[in-house]
Amino acid sequence: MNTREKIECLRKLMKKHSLDAYFIDDSDKHSSEYVNDYYKERSFMSSFCGSNGFMLVTLDKAFLWTDGRYFLQAEKDLKDTGISLMKLYTPGYPNIVEYIRDNLKDKRIGLCGEYVSYSLVEEFKKYMSIDSECNLVSEIWIDKEELKTEPIKELPISLVGEDRLMKISRVREKLAESDASIFISNIDDIAWLYNLRGSDVPITPVFLSFTYIDEKNAYLFLNRNVLNKDAYESLTKDGITVCEYDDVLKFLMNLNGRKVLVSLDTTNYSFVKAIEKNNKVINKISPTVMMKAIKNDTEIKNLIDIHKADGLAVFRYMKYIKENYGKIPMDEYGLAEKVLEFRKMDERFYEVSFESISSWNENGAIIHYEPTKESSKKVTGSGFLLLDSGGQYLGGTTDITRTYSLGEITEEMKHHYTLVLRSHIDVSMCKFLKGANGINIDMLAREPFWAEGLDYKHGTGHGVGYMLNVHESPNSFRYQRSAYNPDAGTIVPGMVTTIEPGIYLEGKYGIRTENELLCVNGEKKDTDEFYEFKTVTFAPYDLDPLIVSELTQYEKTWLNSYHKMVYDVLSKICDKSELEYLKYVTREV
Repeated sequence: MNTREKIECLRKLMKKHSLDAYFIDDSDKHSSEYVNDYYKERSFMSSFCGSNGFMLVTLDKAFLWTDGRYFLQAEKDLKDTGISLMKLYTPGYPNIVEYIRDNLKDKRIGLCGEYVSYSLVEEFKKYMSIDSECNLVSEIWIDKEELKTEPIKELPISLVGEDRLMKISRVREKLAESDASIFISNIDDIAWLYNLRGSDVPITPVFLSFTYIDEKNAYLFLNRNVLNKDAYESLTKDGITVCEYDDVLKFLMNLNGRKVLVSLDTTNYSFVKAIEKNNKVINKISPTVMMKAIKNDTEIKNLIDIHKADGLAVFRYMKYIKENYGKIPMDEYGLAEKVLEFRKMDERFYEVSFESISSWNENGAIIHYEPTKESSKKVTGSGFLLLDSGGQYLGGTTDITRTYSLGEITEEMKHHYTLVLRSHIDVSMCKFLKGANGINIDMLAREPFWAEGLDYKHGTGHGVGYMLNVHESPNSFRYQRSAYNPDAGTIVPGMVTTIEPGIYLEGKYGIRTENELLCVNGEKKDTDEFYEFKTVTFAPYDLDPLIVSELTQYEKTWLNSYHKMVYDVLSKICDKSELEYLKYVTREV
C-alpha cells in the first residue's frame, strides 16, 4: 500500500471505533528519540523517516509536525501523500494542541497510551475525549517484523568510573528529600545507572528496560534472555531484582501506598495511570538525568582519548577527499562509507552514533539529509561537501561536522563559510557566569547571523552522552522556549555540549561546523564564579574557503591555537606519511 491507501485504511478503522482523529508517532514505551524499527509507526504511515515528527489524522485531513532540521526533507517525502506539513516553532503554523483546540474541540481522539507521554495526553484531554487503548496502525502494518533484542554487556569500572551501587545510593539520597521511590522508563538513564549497554536501538548502545527503586530495593525489568549468566549474577550480587520486561505494567498496578517520583513528560500515559491508581505521583525529572550529564573524571579522560582517535579518522577523510577529488569518482553515500572505514581502523569503535549526513551542494541545505545508495549524488564540479558524522566507541560518543570546499567557489560562499566558523569560534572561546543556560549561549552564537539578517532552523548545540545517546538532555544551546525545553538547561562543569551553527540556502548549499565542548571551571572574581569551554574534538577545519580578513584578532588567535593543539595531538598517532599534510592543514592564518 502507498501512503494514501494506508491513511484511508486508518480512516475506516477510525469510523469503526467512533474516532474523529488519531495520533501517530515513531515512539516506543520509553519516549526514546531513536527507536527500534518495530515502533516506527509514523514512518510507516507517512513515508517521512526523520527522527522528530508526529502525525494527526482526521476523517478528511492529515498533518505531520516536525522541526526546522527536517522542513526540506519533509516537503520532499510528503509530496503527493495528502499529508500537510506543519512547521514547529514557525509563525503561522499552530502546534498540535493549538490545532486540536481550534478545530477538534469536544471530538474524540485515539492513540496507544503506551507510546505517548502522560503530559501530551493530558494536553489533548483539555479539548477532546481520549481512547488510549487502541493501536490502529498495528491492524494496518500486518507484515511488521517481530521485535528483536540483542545481548547486553556489562562495562568495567575502568570505563565508567563509578559502580552501580554508588550511583543507586546517590539516587536514593535524592529520593529521601521527598520520601519517595522512583520509576524510570528512559532507557539511556537505565543503561547509565546500571553500567550496562545493549543494541536494541540502532546507533544507540541501550537496551529496552525499566527500573523501580525505593529505599531498600531496586527492580530492573528487561528481556532476561539477552542477559548472560555473568551479568545476571553480577546484578543479583548487588541486590538488584531482575524481572521480565513484559511484567512491568503488572508490577506498577500492584504498587500500593507509595509516593512515586515520575517524569510525566517522558513516562507513557498507560504506565502513569497504573501508578497513580493506588499511589501518589510526584512529577519530577529523574535525578539520573543530571547525574548522567555531568561526566566524571574517568569518563572525561576516556572520551578525550576517544576523540583523538575520532579526529584522526576525520583528518584522514579530509586528506582523502582533498587529494583525490577530480581524480576518482566520488558520491555522497560512498564518502559516508569512507569515513566509517577510517573510524573502523580503531579497535574501540563499534558503531556509528547516528546515520552520517554526507551532502553535496544543494543537498547540504537539507539539514538532516542522509544519502542512500540509490539517491546518492555524484560529487563533481565545484561546491561544498558537508559531513556530519560520529561514532560509538568503548570510551565515548562522538559527533563532528566539517564542511569542505572543492573546486572554485564564489566569494559569497567563502563569506558564509567564514561567518559560520566565526560563530563556532565565538562560543568555543566564551567565558560565562555560573548560572548561565543554553539560551544565553545560543544567542551569542546567532549574533553574527542576525546582524546580517540570517538564521538557522535548528539548535546551536545539544548534550552528548557517554557511550549513550548522541543527543542527551538536559544541556543544550537553543533560544526557543517550549514546554519540553523551558530553559535549555543550565550549563555546569562536566557537561559535554556540541557547538554547530550553520547556513542553509535552499537549492544552493549548506555549511555547518561542529565540535564537542566540555564545560570546565574558570576563574573566580570576588563572589562571581565563571565557567568556560574546553574543546574535546580534534580535527582540522578547512582553511581553503576562509576569508581570514573577516576574522577578529581574538578569533584568529583561537583558530591558530586550536590547530596547533590538533597538530600536537594527531602528529603523535598518525602515520609518518601523513605528517606533511597534517602540518599543511593546521597551518597558521
